[in-house]
Amino acid sequence: MKTALVFEGGASRALFTCGVIDVLLENNIRADYLIGVSAGISYGIDYAAGQAGRSLRLATEYMHDKRYMGVKYLIDRSNRSIYNIPFAFRQIPDELVPFDYEAFRSFPGEIYAGVTNLETGLAEYISVPRDREGSEKLLRASCALPILFQPQEYNGKLYMDGGISDSIPFQKAIDDGCDRVIVILTRERGFSKTGEKSTPLVKRFYKDYPQFMETFLNRPDMYNRTLNSLAEYEKAGKALVIAPRDTSGYRRTERNPEKLREIYGEGRREALAALDKIREYLK
Repeated sequence: MKTALVFEGGASRALFTCGVIDVLLENNIRADYLIGVSAGISYGIDYAAGQAGRSLRLATEYMHDKRYMGVKYLIDRSNRSIYNIPFAFRQIPDELVPFDYEAFRSFPGEIYAGVTNLETGLAEYISVPRDREGSEKLLRASCALPILFQPQEYNGKLYMDGGISDSIPFQKAIDDGCDRVIVILTRERGFSKTGEKSTPLVKRFYKDYPQFMETFLNRPDMYNRTLNSLAEYEKAGKALVIAPRDTSGYRRTERNPEKLREIYGEGRREALAALDKIREYLK
């Protein structure tokens, strides 16, 4: 039997995922296969490293820090991202809230990050390297939201945020032979995605990439169809879904430590409430 954990993105709302992950680690619930996009997989690798509580500390201590993100970093030609890359992707995991690369390298399962190919507009799923430099480069690509990031080069190709082409990559887990699939959402059941406010800017910035633009414009329909498909799998007992009750009070770019703790706490509550169901599903 092969067990997958699937992580939706969602930027700050992915603190919900962190709460779920920590409960799974604390209760020795193990998966063989991890896959996610954007913030989902960036936080999801803490599961592989066995570091319960790490992402909560990172978020509540540093996401509101002026060194973490801001427009000045986006217009800085040496950075060109809303995030301060040397601080957020290096100093934090290397020094301030250390990531256990040794434990990460020792994780016996598979780990994949979803990315969107800028040329083709298609989703690609790339095995996450177990070294610091390689994993940082791929995770940056998976998190590269249009406008807020420049396209990220990885293995000679340009990529953008994985959530644009496949926000909830549970089908990839099934296609790879996972027969038990736990999906952690960052939006409530019944949520319906509509068009992005950033669409006019994205059209201007990415006009030379028509296939990417087509994927971006079709994203709401793709997302809603994916949720409907997931609901059918859940109804048939082929997937187990953990989702927040209500995300309306939380912004995607939420930085308030108390709000982040609330999102994390809801993840813990939902995971704890589902523990018996999870154990039964994994039998």
